[in-house]
Amino acid sequence: MFFTGDPTTRKRVDLGGQSSKERDRQKLLKQTRLERNRCLWLCQQNSAALKIQKYFRRGKVVEVERAKVREQFYKTYGKHGHHVDRHCFGPDLEFLRQLIFFVNAWNMNDFSVLAEICRLIQHFVRESGDVVELFAGTNYLSNHSLVVYRLKRLSFACIQAIYRNR
Repeated sequence: MFFTGDPTTRKRVDLGGQSSKERDRQKLLKQTRLERNRCLWLCQQNSAALKIQKYFRRGKVVEVERAKVREQFYKTYGKHGHHVDRHCFGPDLEFLRQLIFFVNAWNMNDFSVLAEICRLIQHFVRESGDVVELFAGTNYLSNHSLVVYRLKRLSFACIQAIYRNR
């Protein structure tokens, strides 16, 4: 055997402090931590995107339903509430529920319907003198919370429509 000077045959001696196993372990832990953080970030991004999509899809569905209720309202009570009488305001009837659901302050047709309904309410109250009977019927105690809720929503819709169309 003779010496060729080939460096590959020499034994390698690492005189450093850390063993290669310790370096590999730390590198693996760091890589795992980075991958976990990346997965968490992706999960947060996906969750946020799903919430945004859900919100916009819900809005589209609600607008379609409002249009359906608006058309049903127009068929039943007329384009400007021509077929409304004092008995339509009762708590068991669909009139106020439908009106409150579809009314939009930005829509001029809805604004004119709302104005006509307010005029009719004023007329019926002047005629009978009893606001409670107009909205609650004969049994006010059992319908109290429903009547209050619907009147608050109707009042808010009127105020909003006046503000938008001043």
